[in-house]
Amino acid sequence: MRSRRLGIVLVVAGLLVLAYAAAVVFWRDPASDLYNRYQQNRLESALDKEFGEWQGSAPPAGDRAGLASRLVTTRDARRFRQTLEEGQAFGRLTIPRLDLDAVVVHGTSWGADLTRGPGHYEQTSVPGLGQTVGIAGHRTMFGAPFRHIDRLERGDMITLHMPYATFRYRVFAHKVVDSDDWSVIKNRGFDAIMLSACHPLYSASHRWIVFGRLVEVRPRTGAPYAVAAPG
Repeated sequence: MRSRRLGIVLVVAGLLVLAYAAAVVFWRDPASDLYNRYQQNRLESALDKEFGEWQGSAPPAGDRAGLASRLVTTRDARRFRQTLEEGQAFGRLTIPRLDLDAVVVHGTSWGADLTRGPGHYEQTSVPGLGQTVGIAGHRTMFGAPFRHIDRLERGDMITLHMPYATFRYRVFAHKVVDSDDWSVIKNRGFDAIMLSACHPLYSASHRWIVFGRLVEVRPRTGAPYAVAAPG
C-alpha cells in the first residue's frame, strides 16, 4: 500500500513538472511572472510619483509654437537625463501590436533590472535629444515583455511615455545580430528607438533588434509636434 501511494505521488509530481515545463515552452515562466508583476506594481507607483512631481520648463516667449515645444522638450530631456539613477522607473512603454504596457527601468543588469521589466540601456540617450534610445527585454521569463518582438511589422507604433513628454515611434527595420554586437545602440543621426531581445527563444546566442523612428512628440508643457523623417 505504501509503495502504491509513493508511486502515485511520483506520477503526480512528474505530471506537474511536465505541465510547468510545457507552460514555460509554450507560454512563459509562471513563477518569475509573479515576481515581475510585483515589481511592475512598485515601478508603477514610482513612475506615477515622478509624473506628479515633474515640473516642465516654460515655453520661450515669442517663439512659434512648434519651435518652442522642441526647445522645451530638449531642455527637459537633458534635465531628466541628469536625474537618472540605476533601477529608477524610466518611463512607460506601450506597443499595441504586442499588447504591451510596461514600466521601463533604467538599467539592463539581468538580476536587478530586467527581472522587473524592460530595461533602458544606460549607454544610450533619453528621448528628445536626437539620438538612439535602447531598451532590452526578456522573451521567456519575468513577464516576457518582448516574447513576440519578431511579430512587429514596419509601420507599427511604439510609444514611450516619459515624465516630460510622450514620444511616438514608427518601426522601420528589423535585424538579427550576435549577442556581443554593440553597433545596434549607436546614434543614427535622428531620434530613434532600439528594442532588443535574445534570439532564438531559450537561447542567448543572438539578439533580435527592432528599430523605430520618432514621428511625434507631445510635451507636458507646449504644443504637440510632428517629426519629419531625415533626408
